[in-house]
Amino acid sequence: MTVLVNGKPPIDWKTQVKSYVRDRYAHLAADDAFPKGGDGRASEAGYPAEWLDDLPARVSGAYCGCGYALDGVDISGVRLAVDLGCGAGLDSRLLAERIDKGGWVLAFDMALPMLQRVREAAGGLPVRPAAGDIECLPFADNSADLVLANASLNLLVDKGAALEEIRRILRPGAKLIARELVRVGELPVEIAKDPQAWNASLGGVLEEEEWLRLLAEAGFEDASISDHRPFRPVVAVRIEAVKPC
Repeated sequence: MTVLVNGKPPIDWKTQVKSYVRDRYAHLAADDAFPKGGDGRASEAGYPAEWLDDLPARVSGAYCGCGYALDGVDISGVRLAVDLGCGAGLDSRLLAERIDKGGWVLAFDMALPMLQRVREAAGGLPVRPAAGDIECLPFADNSADLVLANASLNLLVDKGAALEEIRRILRPGAKLIARELVRVGELPVEIAKDPQAWNASLGGVLEEEEWLRLLAEAGFEDASISDHRPFRPVVAVRIEAVKPC
């Protein structure tokens, strides 16, 4: 017999977290409820100030990442770049501006209103929005030359499944570049057990060793974590890993 909660079947933890995350980011996009000062945070994270100044405020102000993911990244030769958890499309636009002629960027997010913001941010550049779940990507094996994730992997409950999917779609020798948050020590219990804490990328924060272990288990090599920056109460870092040839 199924036990009902408030007249409805119980929702498992993973589904509950996904629902909270999807609903929150859909609300941010649909109601233009992004935290104020997004352009300032993007500038502090290292995004080129002159580039941000040329963007409409509606685009630059929607920044919700935790670092400048493309800092120092050579994308020459990239034909297909995938921006996972693309949000309002700031990184997708930057990728599209830099990608070789004939290349394109696939902007992927679970919140449909975010993808409408992506279309606005793209401004005619080669960006194609797509909706779905990072833990079950609807892309062919060995199809992507670069996968980017900026403050999106920490929103996932099953990070191992997501990393396996990322490895699957990357071509051999291609790279995952992520900007994520890491913790030092244990999170307070009230954060770790609160599904809504995952909305702020806090509930799912791992220690560096856990990230390196998951990357290795997913089949990546040359994994590294660098560029540590305070991001209270945790630390923002750059994660890189390569799919073996």
